[in-house]
Amino acid sequence: MTTEPSSDPALPSDSELRPVLSIFKAISEPSKMRIILLIAHQSLSVGEITNRLDISQSAVSHHLQTLRQLNLVTNVRVGREMHYQVTDQHVLQIFELTRKHVLEES
Repeated sequence: MTTEPSSDPALPSDSELRPVLSIFKAISEPSKMRIILLIAHQSLSVGEITNRLDISQSAVSHHLQTLRQLNLVTNVRVGREMHYQVTDQHVLQIFELTRKHVLEES
């Protein structure tokens, strides 16, 4: 379904909204958000993430691939393993602001 462009220049177009909404969609999945929170302040391997979150290795790898495509996480080689870390603090700021908003409502 395609929407007509808004006549209001202050509103973003669909093409401007899509990448932003892709990030919201990704972080709306609990497993992906837990991965982000886990690697927010330390880099971890897929195996370490799997053990800490009790999620299958294939699921962790798939989630990390999605998060990398959205530039939310990056990887660095540590010896023979790839370790993953949050690209920057923006997604964490979104999480914290949203959490504060939810807590204010309750």
